[in-house]
Amino acid sequence: MTSSPQVAPSPLRKLRHYLAWPFAILLALFAKSTNQGFWWGVPVIVLGELVRIWSQGHLLKSRQLATDGPYAFVRHPLYVGNFLVGVGFCIIIWHPLVAGFFVVSFFSVYLVAIRLEEKKLRDRFEPAFIPYAQSVPSFLPRLTPYPYRSKDPFVWRRVWGHGEHITILAILSVLLGVYLRQALYQEARPVTEVMELVAGTVLVVGGLTFFQMRRRAKSN
Repeated sequence: MTSSPQVAPSPLRKLRHYLAWPFAILLALFAKSTNQGFWWGVPVIVLGELVRIWSQGHLLKSRQLATDGPYAFVRHPLYVGNFLVGVGFCIIIWHPLVAGFFVVSFFSVYLVAIRLEEKKLRDRFEPAFIPYAQSVPSFLPRLTPYPYRSKDPFVWRRVWGHGEHITILAILSVLLGVYLRQALYQEARPVTEVMELVAGTVLVVGGLTFFQMRRRAKSN
């Protein structure tokens, strides 16, 4: 999962990407999912991705302190969204080793990332950042919005500009892989029974990939 904090990415972003690989290996080894797990886990994943989309639509990275939208309730909503997505996958798999690795690695990396990013935010956007940080929690959202929020509107162009379609692509790919493993390996179902789902997912993934290729071509 990609993330776009309010400042330029720190070296810890590479570490977050590297940790995704052992997490994917654990999924491959212990991914004994169930239909019930998908029923409970997918809504949590969707909720996490909606939080990310909402966050990206209000984010002007490195140019303006985001204090509206989800940023009016929590300082790092993208990380909250990432956590929900990860929890959703843990619910689908429901294995203590997978869940334990995710929780420990998530908070080990993100607590350090938040500390470093907030130092940059304080240096770049002071004095506006100080009262904002004093009023809005870092990870657990407040119940009422920040009273001095910027009233900046949600803009869809920012969502795609921050590359959120790549995150959606990654989520769909992992979901499809876990489900196919369940259907074809765990349940030994015929390939023909899951072809419609595969075809639909391939169309969505292909569309997002084509969109990304066109976007890169235009930027070049």
